[in-house]
Amino acid sequence: MSNKFRSLQRKKNARSIVSEDPWKVDTPFGPPRIPHFPGRGMRRLRSTLKKLSPSARAEREILRQKNRYKIPLTERNVDALVTEQLFTDACAGPSGLVTAKTLLHSFPEGTFIPSVFEKNSRIGGLWPTAIDHGAERRLNPWIRTNLSRFTVAFSDLAWESVIGEEELSMFPQARQVGQYLEKYANLYIPKGVLRLGKEVVRTVRETDGLRARWTVQWTSRSIDANGIECDGPEVESEEFDYLVVTSGYFAKAHFPDIPGLAGVADRVVHSSEVQTIDEVQRLLERTGSSGGKLVVIGGSMSGVEAASTVALHLSTMDYKPPVIQSGRDYEVHHISSRPFWTIPTHLPHDGFQDNTKTQNMQFLPLDLVFYDLARRPPGEVEYGLGPLSTDRIHKTNAYFRSLLGGEYAKIGSFGIPSSKSEDPQPSWIGIGDDYAEYVRSGFIKPTIGRVSNINSPSTLTITLPNGTQETISDITAIITATGYTPFSSLSFLPSPVLSTLEYSTTDPFIPLILDGKGTSHAEIPDLGFVGFYRGPYWGAMEMQARSLANTWAKDLSFTGPYFTNEELTQKTHERDLLRTLRTTTLPRSQFPMGDYVGLMETLARELNIPRAPIPSTTSTSNPYNNDHNHHDKLNQGPVLPSRYIPTPYLTPTPPTDRLSTLIARESTNTLKSLHRTITPSPTNYNLGMGMAIFRTLHGQWTYTRTVTHILPSPSSLPTPTRSSQISHVTGTANFHPRRTSSICNIEMMKKRYIYRLTEGTWSKKNGQILIWNVDVDPFHAGKFSHGVFVGLAERIVGSVVVVDDDDGKGVEGSRYVVRAAAGARPMDREKERDPKYEYVFRMEGVSVVEWECVVRENVVGEGTNGGGVGVEGGGLVTRTVYRR
Repeated sequence: MSNKFRSLQRKKNARSIVSEDPWKVDTPFGPPRIPHFPGRGMRRLRSTLKKLSPSARAEREILRQKNRYKIPLTERNVDALVTEQLFTDACAGPSGLVTAKTLLHSFPEGTFIPSVFEKNSRIGGLWPTAIDHGAERRLNPWIRTNLSRFTVAFSDLAWESVIGEEELSMFPQARQVGQYLEKYANLYIPKGVLRLGKEVVRTVRETDGLRARWTVQWTSRSIDANGIECDGPEVESEEFDYLVVTSGYFAKAHFPDIPGLAGVADRVVHSSEVQTIDEVQRLLERTGSSGGKLVVIGGSMSGVEAASTVALHLSTMDYKPPVIQSGRDYEVHHISSRPFWTIPTHLPHDGFQDNTKTQNMQFLPLDLVFYDLARRPPGEVEYGLGPLSTDRIHKTNAYFRSLLGGEYAKIGSFGIPSSKSEDPQPSWIGIGDDYAEYVRSGFIKPTIGRVSNINSPSTLTITLPNGTQETISDITAIITATGYTPFSSLSFLPSPVLSTLEYSTTDPFIPLILDGKGTSHAEIPDLGFVGFYRGPYWGAMEMQARSLANTWAKDLSFTGPYFTNEELTQKTHERDLLRTLRTTTLPRSQFPMGDYVGLMETLARELNIPRAPIPSTTSTSNPYNNDHNHHDKLNQGPVLPSRYIPTPYLTPTPPTDRLSTLIARESTNTLKSLHRTITPSPTNYNLGMGMAIFRTLHGQWTYTRTVTHILPSPSSLPTPTRSSQISHVTGTANFHPRRTSSICNIEMMKKRYIYRLTEGTWSKKNGQILIWNVDVDPFHAGKFSHGVFVGLAERIVGSVVVVDDDDGKGVEGSRYVVRAAAGARPMDREKERDPKYEYVFRMEGVSVVEWECVVRENVVGEGTNGGGVGVEGGGLVTRTVYRR
C-alpha cells in the first residue's frame, strides 16, 4: 500500500470520527476534539491540541510519559491518539470489570481507553448489591456461592479488604459478592469508564482499508415520573477500535420444550422464582393446594440447588413459627436426565503440610480439594478440551466413591451404573450440603429420566433410561431448573460477525466457535470475549482478559499481522476441536471448558506469569520473590487467582509504586489467609470441620443413652467409697433443617434443642456449632447451653474398603474420628456446676455413621445426709450414642 494512499485513508478516518463526534466533553479519557483535519503542518496541529481541554492535557501527558512530547508529531501519532485507544466492552459484571481493569493498568497509560456499557444503574451483573427498579432479579441476596471466597475473587483484591472479619464467610453471600465488585471498581476503575444505565442495542463492524472499526449503538435507561423504567428517546452511537463481549453467558431463563407444559403455565415457575420462603408460599397459594408433589425438572447445578432450596423452605415452614402453612404435606420430586453426584461444600484432604506422617485431616472447601495441583500428573499442566473417554468416566466415579465414602454414595449418587458399562454417561455434578440427607429422609425423591409429556395439570410422564415410562400424579407445581441460555447476550452483534463465529441458536453448550481459549476468533481479531462460556471462573476471566489485552497491545501499529503462522495453525486446531465437540456423539463433560486448572496453568505459561508459592503466615517476605526455600512449594496447593500475578517487567513501563504496592498487599493477604485455612493444627478449629459435622446431623438417628449416677458417700467413713446407679434409655432423635430465627416451635412431650452453625469471629470464641435448650414457651428458644469446638479429623489407621461397582473391585476409602469439646459456658450457672461436654464423631468419607455425646456433671453435697452425717458430692455421667 502506497504512502499516499495511507495518508488519504488516515484523513478519511479522522473526518469520519469528527463527523460522529463520539466523545463527551466531560469524558476525561477521550482523545482531543479535532474540528477538521489540519492541513498546514504540525504547528497548526499543536495549536489546535493546546486549545482543547481537559483531554488535550491528558494526551500531552501520555506523550510525555512515552518521551515523545518534544518529538514532532506525525500523522501516525495523530492516528494513534484519535483512534487506537478507544475500546468498549458490554456489561459491568465480573468479566467486564476485570477486562477494564486489565486494559487500564497492565500497559502504559493511554494504551487503551476502555468504556464499559451496563444497562443497569449499578455494577455487578448477576451480583448487584441492590436491584434496579423494574429489573429482573436473578439471585437472592442471601444465597451463597458454591465455591469458596478464594476462587470467587480476583488476584488483586482480598476479601478481607471488603468484608469485616465478623461477617467474612468461606462461601460469600450474593450481596457480599456485589460489595466485592463495587470495591474492585472503586479501587481500579475511574468513574468515567463506567457508563451505567446504557443498554447496547446494536453494533456495526466496518472494514475500510487498514483496519476495522466498531460502531456501538445504545439507549439510556431511566425511571420516569411515574416510577416506571423506560428507555431513552434516542439511540446514541460511538466508534471504537475494539469490542469485547462480557455480557454474561447466563442471559435468559430457559424453559424446556415439553409437550403440554404451556397448558399448565399457571403451575410452572423457573427456579429463579423460588429462592425465598415467601416465593415458595406464594407459589403454593397460587395453586390453591394444601398438599401434593412439587416437581423439579433439570439436572446439573440448578436442579440440585432448586430441589434443596424448596425442601429447606418447606421444612422451615414447619419448624419456624408462626406456622402459616405446613410444609410436611408436600413432597419434592427431582427429575434429572443425567446421572449425577451431589458434592458437599467441604471435603476431606490430607492438608498441604510438609509432614506427611501426620494422621490429622482437614475438611476444606471443595474447590481447594478439586483444584489441588497434586491431583495432576507430573510435568507441565496442559489444558484439556474434547470428549470424555470411557476410562476417564470410570476413574471419575471411582474417585468420588473413594473420596465421599460408600455410606454417602448410597444417598449422594444417582443413576451411576452399578456395573462397568461399556458406554457410560458422564456423571454431572451438583453442589449442596442438604440434598443427600433430604434424599435419605425421603423428603426429596430423585428420578433419572426425561419428562416426555405433561398429561394434565396434575400428571406427567417420565421416560426412564431403559425406555420404560413412569407417571407422577398429584402434582401441585412444576419448577423448571433448566438454567439459562446465552443467546440474548449476543443479540447486538451483526449477522456477518455471528456467521463467521458459526453462531448456533440451538446449542447453548457451544453457541460460538472461538479460539484463544475462548477469547477470540482469528478472522475477527478486533473482537474479544471474556467469561463467555458455560461455567466461567473468576480466575479464568482474569486470565482471558490478560491474554486478549496482551494480543491487542502487540498490534498497536498498522503494520504486520496479528498472529504468526504458527499461532494461526494453533487457533485453527482449537476451532476444529470445538466443532468436533459440538457435533460428536461421544460423551461430553458438564462444561465445555471445565478444565479450570489446565486453563489457568496454560494461559499463565503463555503469558509468562509465574505461579506464586503459598507463604507462611509468619513470613514477612514477598511471596513472589525468588527465595529457593519457596521453590519446593510451587507445585503444591490449589490453583486460585491470587497465585498468578504478572510481574511489572512484563510491560514496557512498570506500574506506579502505589498500584504495585496495592496489588502486592492484596494478593499477599489472600495467600496468607489461604495458608491459615489449609494448614492443619491441633488448635485450628476451622469452620470447615464444623460444617462437615453439622451437615450430617440432618435426619433421623436412633440413640442409646446410658446414665451413670455416682452416689455421694458419707465423709465419716475412714475410706470413703462411692456407689453408682446405671440406667439405660433408647429412642429416636430427628434433626430438621430450617432457616435461622430467634423463635421456634415446640411440642410439650418432646425434648428439643436448637443447633446452629456459626462462622467468623463468633465461631472462634464460642464454637462452630452452638446449642440452645428450648423453653416451654412455644415461640422462643431457651437458655444457651454450650458451643462446640470441632477439632481436626484423625484418620483411623487401616482404611475401610468401599466397593467400586464400576469394576467390581474395591477402592480404598477412609474412616476418621473427630473429637469436639464444649465451648462457651452458660452465664447463669455456678462454675463448679458447669457440665462438661465431650463429643466423638466417627466418619466414613464425608458421612457421620456414629457419634456420641458424654456429659459430666458434678453433684455438690449439702454437708449432711439429713442425719447429721457429712457427705461428699456425687456425679452424673450421661453417655448417648447415636446411629443411623
